Amino acid sequence: MLDSLNFKIMRKFLALLGIIATSYGTTFSQIPPTAINADPAAGSISLVGGGNQINQTAQVDYTVTNEATVPPNTNGIIPPGSLEVTIGFPLQYGLQVGVTPVVANWTVLAHTPGPGGLLVITNNQAIDAGAELVATVGVAGFVQIAAPQTTTMTIDRRLNPSIIVANVNPNNDSNTGFLSVSAPLPIKLASFAAKQTSCGVVNLDWLTTKEQNVSHFDIQYSKDGREYTDLKRVSAQNSITGATYDAVVKQTDRDGFYRLKMVDFDGVFSYSNVAKVTLTCEPNVISVSPNPATTAFHIAGLENAAEIRLFNIAGQEILKKKVEAGNSKIDVSMLPAGNYNLVISDAYGSRTTFKVVKL
Repeated sequence: MLDSLNFKIMRKFLALLGIIATSYGTTFSQIPPTAINADPAAGSISLVGGGNQINQTAQVDYTVTNEATVPPNTNGIIPPGSLEVTIGFPLQYGLQVGVTPVVANWTVLAHTPGPGGLLVITNNQAIDAGAELVATVGVAGFVQIAAPQTTTMTIDRRLNPSIIVANVNPNNDSNTGFLSVSAPLPIKLASFAAKQTSCGVVNLDWLTTKEQNVSHFDIQYSKDGREYTDLKRVSAQNSITGATYDAVVKQTDRDGFYRLKMVDFDGVFSYSNVAKVTLTCEPNVISVSPNPATTAFHIAGLENAAEIRLFNIAGQEILKKKVEAGNSKIDVSMLPAGNYNLVISDAYGSRTTFKVVKL
């Protein structure tokens, strides 16, 4: 009698495992023992800093929780890379066009910027039973609207990895949040690109589809993709239907990274995507010799007409001269001995500074 009862219990248990395995299109053997009681759930959706209004740009926290009822560090852990979280946006706000989203502790699998877009991410960290992992997503307002608009979060399990997490309660796999837009982003960037046109010469072009209350664009440059400096400023046209822009700059590093800092009249700014240019040639290098010098500095390697200015250590301009491409000579025989800064600016907006010494 007891053996018969045990057999029935075991048969029901195996049938239940079969339901769990087949209902998600995988096999039970793919779920590791530490994940068989995991319960990924779509948690809260909230604006960082509180409130529910997006003022041009904002950060939104999408919280994924593990509602497994087993003790932590047992068999309810959500493994890294096992979830696929899809975040949906309404027409009034979403991912900014031209900006690649980066979400800490998550890997972006896919994204669609602009109105009605979406973001798909997977977790880089394990989520233990009773714990949570927050995805902080940057969003931008597209249309001013007082009525809260719906953003959604839906959790699914990835089918790519060989290890797949369990999901004991599929009913908590989605949630919604409601945010309004108090002020839309003053600019919509459709594209930003950079390409080499000749040796050491880079052409930048960008397109906007909307501009309102925009002051200017700062073209920023980096040698390593981390630290950026301002290279050139371009005034905004402030066209409600958008505008096209282009600029030409010089590049001496083999690899160069470019981005736009888009600034409105209120001082609010945002960044474009990063465009990388790798030179396919060895750019010409400007040199100044001799240094130190007693009578003159010889400048070689000027590919274009340039303006040369000499400053003393107090920052006072001592000399200013326009020169043509090629080699030039700067007479300093009448200047007092000391340290100077020699600044060479070409027609592309490139500026090179040399520390020189007059004996």
